[in-house]
Amino acid sequence: MKITWYGTATIGIDDGETKLLFDPFVRMNRRLSTTPPEGFAGFDAIFVTHGHFDHIYWIPEIMRIDEKVPVYCTRTPKDTLVSRGAPADRIREIRPEDEIKVGAFTVRVWKFRHIVFDPIYILTVFPKCTFLCPQVFWQGYINRKFPENREIVAYEIVSEGKRIFLTGSFRDTPEIDYPHDIDLLVLANGGSVFVPEKTEGFLAKYRPKAVLIDHFDNAFPPVTRNVSVKRLCRKINKNHPDMQVIVPEICKEIDF
Repeated sequence: MKITWYGTATIGIDDGETKLLFDPFVRMNRRLSTTPPEGFAGFDAIFVTHGHFDHIYWIPEIMRIDEKVPVYCTRTPKDTLVSRGAPADRIREIRPEDEIKVGAFTVRVWKFRHIVFDPIYILTVFPKCTFLCPQVFWQGYINRKFPENREIVAYEIVSEGKRIFLTGSFRDTPEIDYPHDIDLLVLANGGSVFVPEKTEGFLAKYRPKAVLIDHFDNAFPPVTRNVSVKRLCRKINKNHPDMQVIVPEICKEIDF
């Protein structure tokens, strides 16, 4: 199995026969390399964790280029995509506890929550925003057009005897018992400088064998910035020395 990080929360998983794509997004930072919409053609299915624009903005264009690919998402992102011209007949509405089979993959849907943006993170991007008002207003407008309505899901992906638990934003629901002893946790690191603290309880309880960190790049400035993963890596290595930590390189396949 091969896993590829395309930037932001975009993950591709390929078992040699079937390719799944999660939260495809074309990064808007010209200083960063990115994958164009046509680069996301050829996947067997697209899965969405929630409806924010950095998770679904480019999906209508990808569906126009790839005329076969289906999209799996909850109701709110489905409505947003249809309103933006995506073909409704290829969008499959899902909800927590659903199970989808694509090739040899089994994908289970879990209820999750969006991280709470903390004041420190907001203050670190505020000075840039004051000097770049047009972009801020545009991104604020776009954000309102891409609601998530608390419809956040995570995915448990099973194939080749391995289990991956993928998040698009990290905030678990305490009353839910998530899968234990998974082989890989894809951990979204965006939106807060306190991710190391916010994720520790989950890591201690569910004990993933490995953690792949994503969503830490400055994908659409000025309201984003690079979030250092060094402290998160140190905390995991200290508290869970048997847990492998993977910081992916853009568009570089990882054998898993």
